[in-house]
Amino acid sequence: MTVWILLLTACTDGNRQKEPAAAVPGGQTLQQLHLNESGGAARIVGVWVPYFICDKLFSSGEADTARETVRQYLSEMQNFGVNTVFLHVCAFGESTYPSANYPMTPTAHGIDEIAVFQEICGELDLSLHLWINPLRLQTREYMEAQRGDAVLTQWYRDSALKAANLSEWEGRYYLNPAAKTTRDFLTDVLRELIERYRPDGIHIDDYFYPTDAPAFDAEEFRRSGEADLAQWRRENITALVRQMYAAAHEDAGERVFSISPQGNLLMNYDTLFADVEEWSRAGDCCDLLIPQIYFGYLNEMCPFAETAEEWISMPRAEHVGLAVGLAAYKVGAEDPFAGDGQDEWIRYPGILARQAGEMLREPALCGICFYHSDSLAELSAQERDAVIRSVLEQ
Repeated sequence: MTVWILLLTACTDGNRQKEPAAAVPGGQTLQQLHLNESGGAARIVGVWVPYFICDKLFSSGEADTARETVRQYLSEMQNFGVNTVFLHVCAFGESTYPSANYPMTPTAHGIDEIAVFQEICGELDLSLHLWINPLRLQTREYMEAQRGDAVLTQWYRDSALKAANLSEWEGRYYLNPAAKTTRDFLTDVLRELIERYRPDGIHIDDYFYPTDAPAFDAEEFRRSGEADLAQWRRENITALVRQMYAAAHEDAGERVFSISPQGNLLMNYDTLFADVEEWSRAGDCCDLLIPQIYFGYLNEMCPFAETAEEWISMPRAEHVGLAVGLAAYKVGAEDPFAGDGQDEWIRYPGILARQAGEMLREPALCGICFYHSDSLAELSAQERDAVIRSVLEQ
């Protein structure tokens, strides 16, 4: 498989405000995802393949059948100019691959889904990034049914370990964001993935704190001795991503650690307690940010153009790249939280194509990523052709 590399600095507008370049752990250079044959930087055109699509692709329970299904599916993604696949390998504390840390999800039917995707991505010359939800686990019912001796299963079965490492909120468990053991566990998860699969990247999404309610972690906060709950939570999440970033690079491999936060900057800061501006400036928390700017141009709270500009204008360490996540799933659908723009995606065709073209032409960006793969595959002929033209003409 060709391991694509990207000069992230070549995707940065020299007129933008930037922080001084930070040293990258493990002997990393500024080379990251893609490099075209002439040596210039090429843009990421990514797609997220979430767990529920993986469940469908592997539903036969037969490895050979799944392999051919995945080959056809990814070939279809390439028609859109996709060169980077973000594969969901752990959505709810259950893995789609054999793991010492997570119990394996029953929907994988015992098939190593990463190995299948890795083989097909190698054949098609696609970059493969392994995507995990860092904190979200299963419901009580599912946790009770898990078998085996994975670390997470042992934590759940032992009352003391459960109390120290897991937090329950509204019927679902989460890894405790305040616990050092959570950071160490996720570091072990990354090491396991890297040693076994040598992926082009590790990717996490925006499932951080599940609530802003003080009751979620009142006892941990009391024991911390801190005075500001929100800042304490932000520091917990920043410590988590910083340790995961270091683990992703500790073997000195050319690998990308990326995060896809919410598109709404205030929601990140005040609700999820994700200090994305700090991650962007610091240079030791991520290589690439892919905010989910899943908004139309007429969205009242977060209009697309203005929101994208907020992210583009945010100071970044020199080696930290920025791409934009686009909402393929909203094409032709009502957007109920968009205010007066709720019917925009229905009334006006071509929004996704327009956004893709604008973002690929923006010199401060490293590319785009579509959520999600089935939404691309199911576009109408008109929308499909518009997106393909918009991507391939850049």
